[in-house]
Amino acid sequence: MDTAEFYSKLGSFTDFLDVTDQDYFWTLPDDWLLVVADVSNSTEAVSKGELKAVNIVGVSVITAIRNIVAPLEIPYIFGGDGASLCIPGKFREPTVSALLATRAMAKQQFDLDLRVGIVSLEEIARNNLEVRIAKQRISSHYCQAAFSGGGIEYAESLLKSASEVLPGIDSQLANHTANYAGLECRWNQVDSMYGETIAVIIRATTATQAGDALVYQQVLNTIDSIYGEAEKCRPVHSSRLKTTYNRHGLNYEARIHSARVNRPASAKYYWEVVFRNLLGWLLMTFRIRASGVRWGNYKQDLVTHTDFRKFDGTLRQVISGTRSQREQLAGYLEALHQEGQCRFGIHVSNAALITCMIDSRDGEHYHFVDGAGGGYTLAAEAMKRQLEMDSS
Repeated sequence: MDTAEFYSKLGSFTDFLDVTDQDYFWTLPDDWLLVVADVSNSTEAVSKGELKAVNIVGVSVITAIRNIVAPLEIPYIFGGDGASLCIPGKFREPTVSALLATRAMAKQQFDLDLRVGIVSLEEIARNNLEVRIAKQRISSHYCQAAFSGGGIEYAESLLKSASEVLPGIDSQLANHTANYAGLECRWNQVDSMYGETIAVIIRATTATQAGDALVYQQVLNTIDSIYGEAEKCRPVHSSRLKTTYNRHGLNYEARIHSARVNRPASAKYYWEVVFRNLLGWLLMTFRIRASGVRWGNYKQDLVTHTDFRKFDGTLRQVISGTRSQREQLAGYLEALHQEGQCRFGIHVSNAALITCMIDSRDGEHYHFVDGAGGGYTLAAEAMKRQLEMDSS
């Protein structure tokens, strides 16, 4: 039986709190594969002010693989400095090609070391783990995947212990290619509405799945009580969205796409994007409908279609709030940590970064969010230091 439409046909929920309920999760079919990618020198890149490069490389992995399987739906998650995806096994060969092409592009264009791998469910099962998938319905155009079962954490641990690629990927494969059509990076960073934008990563550390679920429920409810409902503490608001005309900022996108034709990012590409941004500003400002696109809805659709909170066995969220709210959250999480209930990391900035993936301007566009200045990368480093201190 062809299981390629497993995720497409999966039922969905609408309340993010339901990521803590295993009744909404389904085991990935045996003939699917888990794909993982991670920028190994992301912390060094962030220290040089290159978080945007780290982000766009992570999103390029998702974009390239989605372009291979299109129009099929697949589950994926952006981790700031990497990505995880699940694909039907029949797409293994072109996916390997795209991963190797993206790895080469990351090094050539941004001096980033991208580790890539594909892990079979059989290997994950041998370690008494699995990959379970759930689907949250965000809008009529957008669903966001959630993951559980420990499979992603296991695959990521394998990847981080590898020097370059996981076994099963032939790094000598010739003529590898990737298609990054739809990948864009055309917005200024989005300033916080309240002074701070934090990236927070929380991993429950109880001895049982039920215990972990209870921790995540309590954490999500506490975040709501401190920051208010999601619509209030989202890191991206339409009133703060401004397209960029900065050449350095637009050059990240230009370098991704110029890599496909093996040539330097061109001035022509830059001016083409500037023109499109000016035209987009005009269409959005005056709420013009053109070429079937309702441009007056574009910014609000963008806000709705951001992945500002997500779950892959670890809770990740970018939140806009005040210093007082962040200190209250940090105090609560530290108390949980002292009780052995969780580990966590928080990175504080004053803005969010957006990287975009466009299928259609009229609703089918999706936006990956990180905290400026370090975001998930430095939050993960803080959590790693916490683990090292606990182990010492």
